Amino acid sequence: MPKDIASIVLGALAMVIAFCPIVPFQLLGAVAGVLGFRLSRQARREDYRKDLTCTVGMVASIAGIVLCLLTPVVYLVGQIILLIAG
Repeated sequence: MPKDIASIVLGALAMVIAFCPIVPFQLLGAVAGVLGFRLSRQARREDYRKDLTCTVGMVASIAGIVLCLLTPVVYLVGQIILLIAG
């Protein structure tokens, strides 16, 4: 599979995993997003003509990373608030 297409798939996978309510899966989704970002950068450096698909993969990977890492932080903040509120 070409690296630019793999980065799109990994970014989309990270975005889908972000909505899974299990925090360890979300951390795995963040790892998939990071791998997708790295693959898109490598593909762009290898062939400048793949700019569009590399950009799509990069944006999807960044969105997946943000979603995957935002959810555990919000969950922890919510648990701390519930602990304090009693």
